[in-house]
Amino acid sequence: MLKYSILMEKTARTIEDSLRLVNAELSGALASIDREVFDFKKFPFSFMGKAARARFTLLMADALGADRARAEKAAAAAELTHTASLLHDDCIDAARCRRGLPTLNTQLGVNASILVGDLVIALAFDCAGRAAPELQSALVQAVKRMTEGALIEENCRGRLISAADSGRIVSLKTGALFRWCALAACRLSGSSALLETCARIGEETGSVFQMIDDVLDFEGDAGACGKEILKDITEGKFTLPLILALTDAKAGPGVEKLLNSMKAGPAADMVPALELAGLVKAGGFTLAARQAALERLKALYPLLDSLPDRKGAAALKTFLLALGARRA
Repeated sequence: MLKYSILMEKTARTIEDSLRLVNAELSGALASIDREVFDFKKFPFSFMGKAARARFTLLMADALGADRARAEKAAAAAELTHTASLLHDDCIDAARCRRGLPTLNTQLGVNASILVGDLVIALAFDCAGRAAPELQSALVQAVKRMTEGALIEENCRGRLISAADSGRIVSLKTGALFRWCALAACRLSGSSALLETCARIGEETGSVFQMIDDVLDFEGDAGACGKEILKDITEGKFTLPLILALTDAKAGPGVEKLLNSMKAGPAADMVPALELAGLVKAGGFTLAARQAALERLKALYPLLDSLPDRKGAAALKTFLLALGARRA
């Protein structure tokens, strides 16, 4: 047991070392932009955040025996892609806070923020190509799937969707990039026989990550999460906790009444949203969504155990469990 703990601690240290290199890669990419085009130093914005996608890429690479230096470039590409999507999402949602800082659309306006997002995704494609040429076109396909998920979600605003429809949205919107991370690690390792396995691990991990994010919109703390909470409710998005509450025979009528009150009242009135969040939590629907996410993680265990590096696979499993249990 002590030996295992030492191995896990050593793995954590090497991942943190790699994340510093990933951050340096991001900084170098941003510094390469002509300041007349955009000067990133003038506008505070976190381009790493919790680095969940970078960590996942690096841990997948370890579990597959891939070259760490090339995996670091793939991890940087993933974080740049994610950041670009956030810049666009913040414009769509008129968000004021991201990763504990004012959003770029708050600082600069929607037009500039959209264009900076476009610029960052171009940097991501370039970074992916430097990890391995074939990763670039694969990332284009991942971004296509992410955009499809976001568009489906946009088309569904303000109307109840099924749990299955919600699952499809999270699989595309968030699962697609995690899927790319896993496939990138697999391709860098040369383990072509494991591509299907890695695709499943990545897509499910991303779906679980988004499911927990959706839970945190109800039960999270804005300071801890680094962004506004109750945004999904106020923006008319039906995520799994709300779907479960609405379709529950006992809680459904009360939930529907509060939703109607929100539609009829002024946008600035947060009282119905707070009451709704309280009802969803008290009814056990956020807990049920967490349990559904945990079951999806548990279903991955046999796939994780099939990865070639046992120590790396164990570290990856520990990371995934932490993602599923997070409170911020």
